This record gives sequence, structure tokens and C-alpha cells, in this order.
Amino acid sequence: MNTPADKKSWLKYDQNFKTVIHRGTILSWILQGCIGELNGQDYQKIKEGLDIGADGYTVRGKETEQFSGTNGPVIMDNIFDVRLPGSGETVSVIVDLEAQNDSTPYPIGKRAEYYLGRLVSAQKGVDFSNSDYGNLRRVYSIWIMMNPPEKNRNTILRYKMTPSMVGKPGEIYELNTYNAIFVNLGGDYDESLPKELKFMSALFMNGLTENERKDLMKKTYKISAKEYPSKELRQMGVFGEDCKRRYTREGYAKGLAEGEALGISKGRLESKVDIVISLISKGYTEEDALDIVQATPEELEEICSRIHNS
Repeated sequence: MNTPADKKSWLKYDQNFKTVIHRGTILSWILQGCIGELNGQDYQKIKEGLDIGADGYTVRGKETEQFSGTNGPVIMDNIFDVRLPGSGETVSVIVDLEAQNDSTPYPIGKRAEYYLGRLVSAQKGVDFSNSDYGNLRRVYSIWIMMNPPEKNRNTILRYKMTPSMVGKPGEIYELNTYNAIFVNLGGDYDESLPKELKFMSALFMNGLTENERKDLMKKTYKISAKEYPSKELRQMGVFGEDCKRRYTREGYAKGLAEGEALGISKGRLESKVDIVISLISKGYTEEDALDIVQATPEELEEICSRIHNS
């Protein structure tokens, strides 16, 4: 996950995301929408192919620190082994959260390619030995983009290797190891969204009250009370709105500089006031809203004053 200026706040969101996607049924629906081979597959069959822990619902992930010779370690967010229903094939899947797309200091696609390369090289001596490349696993890098450019919103982009031919070869090799998938969310949840996007939009974006989201997850997606991480999803519910304000709010940089001179971030304070008001309007209690924005003692009095007089 890309961590902007307020690193502590974004790391909190990142940890919430990890908790959410390690729920078996939730991860199954995400994989169904992202991986072509799983599109249309029953979520329960997909869940049977996950490494579920003793509690019956938490997915055990792989070691996230990958080593490769002299290249040193690279730490990836969430890595899972997934057995594809029917075929028995096991693939490796990375699932990452990205706050935004416009302000990243590097091309996000190149980062996805690098992660895929490291996952492939890490298979040597584990999944295959010597020249037994036939046992090489397919690898998938899934990026959930919370605030992509407007032109990309509510789309899923899948990348894989395709041949370009000169002449008429008698045999075309199937090179399907590398797969990068970008899920571009954005805006509020909408019933008219394509089915591949609908679940992730309902899970992470705004447009639903807490009770509406919980009811939808239970009735439509069969997520039990044990698998439903209420606290983390309450906090994730403002993630897209928060990061959008953080990067597009007019005058944010100026407010931040002025706030630092006064010992308090005015830009951040304005954003927190707006988010608290928005949460309360969606049915959150004032206490929960203040907990989500993690107001400092200095900010708390000012935020309460403003929301009570708004």
C-alpha cells in the first residue's frame, strides 16, 4: 500500500484491509470478480480452495517477505495460495490496496510486474527443481485502487501475456504465468454496477449505511456474523472519501503548511470535520465517527464545536 504524508493513519487503513480480506468468504468473492477462471464459480467452491485456519473462516496467508539471491528482500502485503476448483491447479495470488493513483511516485504497473517476477523466482527450489519448469505456478497480482483517475473508475483491467506472430507458426506456446489485475473503484455503491465490481464496491465504498452494508453482505453474499469484521469495515467505509479529500481538496497543501506552523494541521482538521459530519449523516454515532478519524486531544474540542454548530 502507498503511504502518504499521514503515515500512521494510512497504516491503520492498511491493517484494516488485511483483516477484511483474510476472511474466507470475503476473499472468495473478491477472487471471483478478479480472476477470469473463477468468474461465475460458486463462492463456496472457491473458498474450499483456500487455506482456512482452525477457526473456520480466517485465511492463512503466505510469508510476505520474499528473498531472491542478491536482490534482497521485498515485503508484499498479502499472499495467498489458491487451488482452482475443478482443475486442482494451485496459483499464487497477491492482493494489495492502493490509496490513489495520480500521486504515486512510480508507475503502479511496474510495481505489479516486479512483484510478479519475485513471486515466480521464489518458486525455484520450492515448487520446481532444476529444469522442471512445467511445475511453475501462475501468479496473480490484484490491486484494489480506492481513488483512481475518474476516467478509470468502476473498471477492472486484466493484463496477461499474448503472442504477436510473424508468419504461421505450427505451435503457439501458452504463456500464462504472469497476470496483473487492477480493480478501479470510485464513487458510491450503485446497484447497476457490473457483478464483478458490485461486491467490492459494496464492501469498500460509500453510499450504504452500516446496517445496509451488513444486511447486504449477509443476505446476498452469505457472509456470517463471525466473518463480518464490523469495526474494520466501519473504518474502511471512509477510506475512499478520506484519500480523495486528502489529494484533491483545494488549498490542502497551504492549510497543512499553516497548521504545522501553529502546531496543528489545519488541512487535516478540515478534512476530519468533513468526514465526521459525513459519517454522522450516514447513521454513525458521534463516538464512532470521532474514533474513525483518530482526532488528537487538540483537535477533538474544535471538531465537536463545529459539528454541533453546523
